[in-house]
Amino acid sequence: MKNEVVFDCGSDHALLPCFLVLNGISPKAYAGDKRQGPLKQALNNIDNYHLKGRVIPVLSDGLSKMSDDVTVVVIAGMGFYTVKDILEAGELSKLKQIVVQVNRNADKLREYLAFKHYTITDERVVKDNFYYEIIAFSPLMSDREYTRLELKYGPLLLKRRDPVFIDYLQYQLTALKNIYLQNHDVDIAVKIAEIEGIIKAAY
Repeated sequence: MKNEVVFDCGSDHALLPCFLVLNGISPKAYAGDKRQGPLKQALNNIDNYHLKGRVIPVLSDGLSKMSDDVTVVVIAGMGFYTVKDILEAGELSKLKQIVVQVNRNADKLREYLAFKHYTITDERVVKDNFYYEIIAFSPLMSDREYTRLELKYGPLLLKRRDPVFIDYLQYQLTALKNIYLQNHDVDIAVKIAEIEGIIKAAY
């Protein structure tokens, strides 16, 4: 979403807020972190990029000090259970979108969003040395029900089947086949067949 005020939760050195403002994606962004050390470095980066007043560092545990003008929240680089705790404690109702990247357990995140009846609005897989699943959702309530496959692999990722997503599945498939060669586990064989079916359907 463009031209929205962003709160980057766990911002560390404020590189994402600086990027968003410098590139005209957001007119204003907050760099939230619960540690003083990263916020000091964030201040240096803000000064270096001449973004004082447009990128604002905030000492905040989770979303507790989020400003009223924020419309989009980003939570990236954390585990699922940490993200869940942040979302549970936060006031999400006035937000347009929350963008989340969990280090693992993206399927658990989708299950949580489905349980809360939140609306998944976008999903992407990006590769930067490693593969990362990014999920955007709206806190608006939805009656949309997801299948087991959609919760595991992503309803929008399965719908689009873009090249990076397929590469990610191929990467998983190779790892699973190597494991299967060692133990011939039936559950692994089922996962292999499942991923092969998704990849086949993309062509």
